[in-house]
Amino acid sequence: MNKFLIAFLLLAGLSTNAQTLSNPNFESWGTATTYAADILPTNWWPFSCGTVMQTTDSYQGAFATRIQGWMGCGIAPGVLVNGQEPVVYCDFMGSGTPFTSKPSAISGYYKYTDVASGDSAEVTVILKKYNTATLKRDTIAYSTKTLGPSAGYSLFTVNISDLMPGVSPDSIIIMFNSSKYYMVDTITWNLPALYVDRINLPETPMSISENSNSLVSSVIFPNPFSENATLTIDVEISQLNSSNLSIFDINGKKVMDLGSITSNIVQIQDKNLSKGSYFYQVKGNNQLITQGKFTVQ
Repeated sequence: MNKFLIAFLLLAGLSTNAQTLSNPNFESWGTATTYAADILPTNWWPFSCGTVMQTTDSYQGAFATRIQGWMGCGIAPGVLVNGQEPVVYCDFMGSGTPFTSKPSAISGYYKYTDVASGDSAEVTVILKKYNTATLKRDTIAYSTKTLGPSAGYSLFTVNISDLMPGVSPDSIIIMFNSSKYYMVDTITWNLPALYVDRINLPETPMSISENSNSLVSSVIFPNPFSENATLTIDVEISQLNSSNLSIFDINGKKVMDLGSITSNIVQIQDKNLSKGSYFYQVKGNNQLITQGKFTVQ
């Protein structure tokens, strides 16, 4: 029988780092191998050279990424996509990273400086699967979210719509666009600047998700674990009053309900969880607050 302790330490500023999304916190950078020797976040690529920059103006950690297009003989848009640059440049469906789960949402932190009223940034998430019959990549889940002006870092959550229930993806694309309408400051000719940090991609299946709710970030550490673990939720204490923590197995069956959370620390001991992967959800007032995945080893 595995003994574990799940302690709720309600401290802002921590989130789950997705295991299948490389460099989600933009801490790793290197020199591009394309025609421009830009310093770029590892395993991310830009639409145009000179539009993605390393910045120490981060939400947490040493670095964040700054995305900003520029005006020349035309507009070089500020677009950043995960994965390696595709064989056919600008073929976004040819990019992405391997991923086989269907998360209900992704979240992260951003701030945004617009240059004209009405402009906004965007984040788009695509789950895709290669179709051996058509020899094309099908979009099996998709969502996009507008990111409005924000002087300081704010949490964003993208709830993902399942377009093909029962079909598992083979990869995921996450794309940031710093200017939806390409509005330009006619004095400086600058385009808006988008700062992004700490992307969280929980692997909670859509079968037990509630896509209509905005999720906050959370993390279980250590993960995997065998004796005890700590779940930290990035939310104010007042928002967790009378909340419940539920645990599900890999098939979405509830295996444990820990009841009402009434204090900052909830200790659970001598509970029997077999080795394997599990999902957790925290709900309050019939609203989903956060969710994620952990492994017992």
